[in-house]
This record gives sequence, structure tokens and C-alpha cells, in this order.
Amino acid sequence: MRYNGIIAIGYIALSFILVSCSKSTVKVINDKYGFLTSTYELVETTEKKIALDDLTAPGSVYMQMISGPEGSRYLSLLNKYNNSIYIFDYNTTEFVTNISYDREGANGVLSVGGYYIKNMDSIYLYNRPMIELVLADSAGQVKNRISLKGLEENWYDYLPQYDFKTVCPIIERENMLLLTGFNPFELKASLINKFFFTTCFNTKTNEINHFHTYPVEIFGDNANWGDPAYMQVYPALMPSGEILHSFTPSHDLYISDWNSNTKRAVYGGSNVSKNISSIDWDTNSGVAPSQLLHAHYMQQDLYAAVLYDPFREVYYRYMQQGIPDATTNTHVINKNIVIIILDKNFQYLGKTAIGTGEIWNWNNSFVTEEGLNIEYKDVNDLEEEYLYLKIFNIKKI
Repeated sequence: MRYNGIIAIGYIALSFILVSCSKSTVKVINDKYGFLTSTYELVETTEKKIALDDLTAPGSVYMQMISGPEGSRYLSLLNKYNNSIYIFDYNTTEFVTNISYDREGANGVLSVGGYYIKNMDSIYLYNRPMIELVLADSAGQVKNRISLKGLEENWYDYLPQYDFKTVCPIIERENMLLLTGFNPFELKASLINKFFFTTCFNTKTNEINHFHTYPVEIFGDNANWGDPAYMQVYPALMPSGEILHSFTPSHDLYISDWNSNTKRAVYGGSNVSKNISSIDWDTNSGVAPSQLLHAHYMQQDLYAAVLYDPFREVYYRYMQQGIPDATTNTHVINKNIVIIILDKNFQYLGKTAIGTGEIWNWNNSFVTEEGLNIEYKDVNDLEEEYLYLKIFNIKKI
């Protein structure tokens, strides 16, 4: 990839915070735009329909597949309304149980914002308001609390905050839990090599370490990507044990050891991914209009989650396709969702456009033996009685 730096005077983040220092406009070029040939595509092969109770709605912010005895498989999902984890039999779609957590008291978890179920006695919960990891069990009993904020007053300049999703999960690697976060503020040029977005928690020793920095060629040199929409990082555990990261404005994917800040880039774009640039705005003209900021975000092709499929030995990388004529009234769910298929060596196999975010909750995507599961929004299910999962498989064209 080529990264062209173009001098600009200022930048306003999408959160409308004025940045006073001089900023640079970065343009990320897709050298392979229009030159790649698709040999595979994704096709829908089956569907799962899971009945929900009156307190549970589709569109959960977090899910995790759990392996059980004798080949049993369970799908867990977070119900933020009642601070519970619901568990369903993935094979039969039957409800199994739910695990509830108090919001206050000695066993209080104010708001569960993600979790990792190691087993029923060891459930790690992310307590979002407190920015802490809580070890609990299936009876709702809290065993330990681990702060993720660090000891320094300005910890947020160096350590991540978290927005866990099904496609941005807590990952277990041996005895380590890898928590991938992001910088929701401006990434200062002086901190580009000092801000770490991955927290590694040792479940045996309770030791915490921090690794992984943003790529300098995209986020350095005062580049104005200082909004959460561009700073989100999506991880995937590779068969080698290494960690793969997908950055929203990068055509490349980045490979790192779990405990190393070194990284190497591999191409992960597609035939239809256009060039991506940060905002170009002269602060001498005043604060950038919100219309410009919104249009800039909506008109660009931006990447998202990357998932590894061990059953077919391929990677799936999501892209939200830009809308050239987007206006202030164009909602982000109107972006078309494109899924790029790469083989285990990151060779391009193809891409498939599945539709817009109006009907696909792509944040709830995961891989099973059956294929790539993606939550589908059934517009006819007005009472929101079911969770729908459409399952896709790769097919040679």
C-alpha cells in the first residue's frame, strides 16, 4: 500500500471536538483496485430461528459460542436490559438457561459490556462503567475484580477503552485473555508508539500487560483519525497463535505476536475498495460543519471485522461500502455490507455484497462448522420474537 501525506491545517473529530494543533490529511491508496478477480463467493445455505422471551430483543451487542460435552454447542448472548447472559442450544435452538448479575452490592456488576465464558465457574465480565474485568460464576457470585484503568491519572493517554462486540470479542490464548480496545480520543503524535490498544490478562497470575500500537503510516504524523469511528480495532486469532488486526481505514491487515509490538502488513482489501482519506479541513475557516463530517464518513469505503474460518481455512473481512451521494440524512445502516474472502495465506478469493445494515446486524457474526453466521433483521417480525441467523458458505464461481 502507498500512504500519501498531504499537509492540512486542522481537523474536527466526528464527536465535534475541536483539535487546535496542526493536522495532516492521510490518503490510503488501494493499489489493487479494479485489478483483482473473484473466484469464490458467499452464498446463503441455511437459517436458524431462535425464540426469545419478552425481556430479550434481537440485536444483542455481544455473543459467544461455547463448546459442551459430547459435541454439544451453545450460543450465549448478552441481554443488557436485565444484565443477564442467555444460553441456547445451538444445535436445537432451545433455551437452556440464563445467568443474571446484580447491578449493586458485593456481587454487583453495574453494566455488563462483554464477557468470556471459560467455564461455568469462571466467567469474565467487562463492567463497562467501572472499566474493570470481573471474575464471576454462573450463580452470580463475584470472585475477583481487576481494574483496567492503570494507576496513572492520565491513563487514557496510554491505555485503551473498550467497546466489545461479537466481532470484537475477548479472546483466550492459552492462559491469556486478550482484550482489544481502542483510543476514543485524538491520538497525539507524541504517543503514537506509546498508546497500546490490547490488554493481556493472565488468568493464572492476574498479571496485566499491554501491547500493540496503531500503525504509524496511517495514524502517525498528526493524522486526523481522532474519532472512534476510525479508531476501532478488530482482532482475530490466527492458527499460528498470532493476532490479526483489521483497522477501519486500512486496506492492509496487520499480524502481531500476542506479546509483541512488532507488526507486519498483508494486503486485505478487494477489487471494489476505493482510496480512503482522513478529513481535510482548514481550521482558519472555523469549525468543520457537521454535514461535511458526516458526508466524509458516509462516502468512504471503511473496513471492519475480520474472522477466521478454521473449517474452510479462509478469512472473512467486512467492509462498509461508501455511498458517493450520501447526505446529512443518510444513516450509517444504509451502507452496503461487502464481505471479502481471503485464503489462509491472504490471497484474494473474492467478495460478496450481502445488503445493507438495515437488514444485517453484521456485528453479530461468528463461524461454526455450518458456515459464517450473520444476524438477520426480519422486518416482518414486528414483535421481535426471534433471533434470526443466516448461514453462508463459500462457493466457487
